[in-house]
Amino acid sequence: MSVVKRGERFHYRFMIRGSIYSGPCTGCTNFTQAEKFEAEKRRFILQQSEAIRANRTVTALVENYRKELSGGTDITLEDAYDLAAAKPSRHEAGDAYASLRRTYWFDFVAFLKATFPDVKLLTHIRRSHCESYVKRLVDEGRFVQELISDCKGGLSPKTVKSYAFACKWVLSRLEEDAGIIHNPWDGVVLPAPAPIARDIFTKDELIVIWEGLQSNPFCLPLFVIAANSGLTEGDICTLKWSEIDFAGRMIRRTRRKTGAEIILPLIPELAAYLSTLPRTGEYVLPEHAERYLKRRTSVPGKVKRFLESLGIKTTVSRGGIRNVSVKDLHSLRHIFCYRAKKAGVPEDLIAKMVGHKIVEMTRHYADHDTENDLRVAIQNLPALFVEGQGDNQGEVERQRLMEIIPRLPIETVRRWLDELSLSLPGSL
Repeated sequence: MSVVKRGERFHYRFMIRGSIYSGPCTGCTNFTQAEKFEAEKRRFILQQSEAIRANRTVTALVENYRKELSGGTDITLEDAYDLAAAKPSRHEAGDAYASLRRTYWFDFVAFLKATFPDVKLLTHIRRSHCESYVKRLVDEGRFVQELISDCKGGLSPKTVKSYAFACKWVLSRLEEDAGIIHNPWDGVVLPAPAPIARDIFTKDELIVIWEGLQSNPFCLPLFVIAANSGLTEGDICTLKWSEIDFAGRMIRRTRRKTGAEIILPLIPELAAYLSTLPRTGEYVLPEHAERYLKRRTSVPGKVKRFLESLGIKTTVSRGGIRNVSVKDLHSLRHIFCYRAKKAGVPEDLIAKMVGHKIVEMTRHYADHDTENDLRVAIQNLPALFVEGQGDNQGEVERQRLMEIIPRLPIETVRRWLDELSLSLPGSL
């Protein structure tokens, strides 16, 4: 034992395996307490020294002392998703996307349980496990095949990336909680997508589609809204009446997929069409909303069958994996952007209308555009998939007049009434 008193404080000093340890005996007021403190300190350092000697590699040391080094706790694979989703986020994911992300995570969990049964906690996951899962997705598809009955064969690179992103998201959200030193999904090589451009419909196909829509009440509103707004399928199905400002001829909402803001002026013909739809709930298309929110794939499935019934090929083969969709409702989003550009609408304004996220200087300049700029620009875009397509211009003008009248100064209304009474004396 080596304890000395320096001034009013006691200090210990001893050597273990060539290393000298010294320091104050905290809280000690006499030699007995100081000697007891020194003995406990010596015993603790000896135990730590023996434990460190038992860890022959840095990896073993990190694994054995993960909790002490990181302050993390054990989190099981089953609990991980709910814990990650419960953490606050700047942008809340939509219900449909959150459900899909959950499905991806638990497919990974099922794969780990069956293939690597010793992996029970988040901290047990290694990059090799993630790489094995990616290979499974590429070669055979998702692990739990019964999730979607027609999901056979390998997944596309884009879909594999979605699975990997969901799994990496869970681990990144819980790094500190679980004491994860390194996210095992970092550095995992994902398959590169072969470029296959989405096709837009030809003029002849648009004519055939318009004729087919007359006997398909389910697809008709989807195509009319998509063609004249550029909204995605999910945003159309979940569009709410509260997001449509008929007086200001504007749709304002947040994209379900990316969280980007949509500021979309309504083409007069589209405003007139929407005003004819019955209001039976909060959603503009309640049947579509129910289907989409219950099972997201049911709506594109009906659209695909509709198009194929018209003789329009919707997919192409990419050899070894499932067919890739090249013509569907999303093609109308491409058509809307193309037609808007041809009509002279600036690309930065188109981006605001359809909710594209711009990462370069374009966004800086686009943020200076006013809503009135958007309203004026979109008037150059002719309507598509609307009854009459130009022949009902008089009705559209009447609709616009009805929207304007409530906002007119009373003096203007009185002057108009006086003028109308002179021109139509028998009608007023």
